[in-house]
Amino acid sequence: MSHRQPRLDRRQFLAVSAAAASAVAAPRVLAAQAPSGTRRATTAADTDVLVIGAGLSGLHAALLLEENGARVQVIEARDRIGGRVHSLYDLPGAPEVGGNSFGGAYGRVLDRVRQSKLELLDSSPRRALQPQVELVLGGELIPRDRWPEHPRNPFQGPLRARLPWEVTGGLINRNNPLKSPEDWLSPANAALDISAHDYARKLGLDDPAAALAFSVNPYFGSSGHDVSVLMHLFNDSYVKQNIAISLQSLSVVGGNQKLPEAMAAKLAREVHRQREVVAISVDDQGVTATCLDGTRYRARTCICSLPFSVLRSVHLEPGLPGAQDIALKTLPYMINSLVFLVANRPFWEADGLSPTMFTDGLCGTVSAQRFGKDPKEVTGLVANPRGLTAAWLDRLPPEEAKARVVAEIERLRPAAKGALKAVAIQSWATDRYAAGDWAVFRPGQVSAFANGIATAAGRLHFCGEHTARANRGMEGAMESGERAAIETLQQL
Repeated sequence: MSHRQPRLDRRQFLAVSAAAASAVAAPRVLAAQAPSGTRRATTAADTDVLVIGAGLSGLHAALLLEENGARVQVIEARDRIGGRVHSLYDLPGAPEVGGNSFGGAYGRVLDRVRQSKLELLDSSPRRALQPQVELVLGGELIPRDRWPEHPRNPFQGPLRARLPWEVTGGLINRNNPLKSPEDWLSPANAALDISAHDYARKLGLDDPAAALAFSVNPYFGSSGHDVSVLMHLFNDSYVKQNIAISLQSLSVVGGNQKLPEAMAAKLAREVHRQREVVAISVDDQGVTATCLDGTRYRARTCICSLPFSVLRSVHLEPGLPGAQDIALKTLPYMINSLVFLVANRPFWEADGLSPTMFTDGLCGTVSAQRFGKDPKEVTGLVANPRGLTAAWLDRLPPEEAKARVVAEIERLRPAAKGALKAVAIQSWATDRYAAGDWAVFRPGQVSAFANGIATAAGRLHFCGEHTARANRGMEGAMESGERAAIETLQQL
């Protein structure tokens, strides 16, 4: 097997760009114009491609286009580069709010890291130092040796000896019919486009067992009822393919956000920040994007990397057709929040338990972070409520939400009283430029529109993690940017 993830043929990419070379060399339409009376005007000229969004997918597409002769302008709504790859530079170890790590088989990501001359850290040895995970259900700490006979254990037979997250992963792993990750999109697997909860029922779990396996701290969706099990099967197949190539868990020294920042720095034109797009108009000659401040950008083609959760609030002229419009209007995104904590003393040593917990309460999961020079040092903790729990926490003001999480840990672990301080909180669902974390396909949605979600609308092309076919996470973003770049070159 190759040492890298399958990727679009580089020779195909170069052939496409060679065919477009004469068009690329020709004079271009003026790029950005601001109507009179607006607060801000931009005068950059001769733009072939406008890229909306300075996350990994948009930046990778922009660099590929420049490498093949196109003139590109990237715009970004935020005042920072990186999108959902976000490192907290001001906290110990620069913990990751998004884009936590990437595998040793992420070929596209590693190519960009090497080109940017960034230093990598393999955190897999540190992960091996993670102690056991404490199980907390109904506010009760349940030791592993008591779990098989515990009254809160809903599983039957041999599954009673397994902790909830082990049941979830085991069921998916042992019953995964996908031969490769991209098979999740095959019409042959349409019968599996059912909820994870119903899939668990088909495998013999009753409702309480299926709920504990797929609705407590769900990785996809708000519960097991609102996510297609094909997403779980795709993720499992992707993980297995990756670990067959490499067991490394990599991150950029100093924070993964340094990668998109380095990519942006390599562009011929500086990324225009704080340009929130509110309207996109497509015609036979090109694309016009209008920003909240009145700035207008004009280019022959456009690549939009906005998640559909954000794009659905942008006026598109003309609108998207049929199933693609349904996807735009209805595709959910993960409700995911993180609360970062620092400890003034190792309270876990005082109570003799692990700092890492799996709970069915307000904290979701609590994980120890080891980002210091000494891999044994716990530099901080992160509480990660997901799904319905995160949605509830999101209703609180940020300072109250942080206080509630600290209070909950202190309630569960009295030794933590006075030891913790919540120093940062991130709600991806309430982030106006994300409106959720990763895309989540509901039951039936994979069959309904997943294969056509990235179809170009004339001169408007789409990329982003939600349009990836064979990869997930950071590599999925890169895959989608590569596809969008090839499509765009064919129009230049």
